[in-house]
Amino acid sequence: MPKKSELPYAVTQRLRFIDFLLGQYGTMNRSAVMDFYGVSQPQASLDIQRYIELAPKNIEYDSSGRAYRRTPAFKRVWL
Repeated sequence: MPKKSELPYAVTQRLRFIDFLLGQYGTMNRSAVMDFYGVSQPQASLDIQRYIELAPKNIEYDSSGRAYRRTPAFKRVWL
């Protein structure tokens, strides 16, 4: 995985959005990224996977709620 500074601008913006949603609301799902940025389902999934690689202690999948949730160890990647 490239460093944050090496990611393309569009990818960085989507990852910042994921970080914001988790930090502000404590939850997010793939459709939030798809709707806000107009990207495909595979692209949104890839962005979430990149975020998990970048900050694995920040996010976990809640299968009962079918959403990603912030963990107690969450720390914002972007401020």
